[in-house]
Amino acid sequence: MSVATPASPPRASKAPWWLLACFIFSTLLALAWASAWTLGVIYADYNSHPAENATLNVFVWEAAVATLGLQVLALWGLYTQQHWGRAMAAIASGFWVFTLIGIPFAILVWWALFRRWDSGVDTTFSRDHPSAPVYVTGLTIVGATIVLVWLWFLYIYLPALLIQLAPNVDESSWYWIGTFALFFSLPLWVVQGLAVIGLFQKHDWGAILAMLTCVLWILSGVGAPFGIAGLLVLWRWQHPALKPPARGMRGALSTGVPS
Repeated sequence: MSVATPASPPRASKAPWWLLACFIFSTLLALAWASAWTLGVIYADYNSHPAENATLNVFVWEAAVATLGLQVLALWGLYTQQHWGRAMAAIASGFWVFTLIGIPFAILVWWALFRRWDSGVDTTFSRDHPSAPVYVTGLTIVGATIVLVWLWFLYIYLPALLIQLAPNVDESSWYWIGTFALFFSLPLWVVQGLAVIGLFQKHDWGAILAMLTCVLWILSGVGAPFGIAGLLVLWRWQHPALKPPARGMRGALSTGVPS
C-alpha cells in the first residue's frame, strides 16, 4: 500500500528588505565569530592535557558554528519565502540577546516579525504529518542531554584538575573558566533542545533544526557516523520543510511573481 507524500507547503509573503538586511549583517558577524573560533581551535596549544583543551575548544567552536547555521537558515528562509522562515528568524534573532548590545535589535526584529509583517502562512505545515523518525528524535535528545556531561566537565572535572596543577591559586577562580565556557556554548544546547521540542510538536522548524543538529554531530568528528546516519534518515523521511522549492516556484521567486 503506497503512502501519499504530503503536498508542498505554501510560500510566505515577501519579507521587508530591511529585515533581510538585518540577517545579512548578523550572518556576517556570526561568520566572523565562527572563523575566529576555528582559528583558535587550530592554533591552540595541545602539548599539555590535549584531551581537556580539545574538549573545551571544540564545544565552544561548535556553538559558534551553531549560531552561524541559525543565522544562515533564517536568512535563507526569509529570502526564499519558506513557510518556516519567520519562526527560524525569531529563533535566530533571539541569539542576539546573548551579546547584550543586540537586545534592542532583537526586540525590533521580533516586533517586525509578529506585528508588522504578515507572512500569510503558519509555522506548522500539518499536524497529520507522520511523527519524526525515532533515530532523529533520539539523536537530538542525546545531543541535548550531553549538556549534563558538559556541566560535569566544567564544574567538577576541570576545576579539580586545575587545582592539582596550580594548588596556590584560589579555587573559586577556576570556576570562572567553566562559567565563561558554558555561556559561549549555550547556542549548541539551545539549538538541540529546540530541535527536540519542534520534532515532538511537529513544527516544521523542528525538522530544520534537526538537520542542523546532524551537521553539528558530523563536525564534532567523534559523532560523524551518527550525524551522517541522521541526515540519511531525514532524507528518507521526506518532510515537506526539507524539500527544495518546486520548479515553478523557483521561477516565481526569481521573477518576482507572487506565489
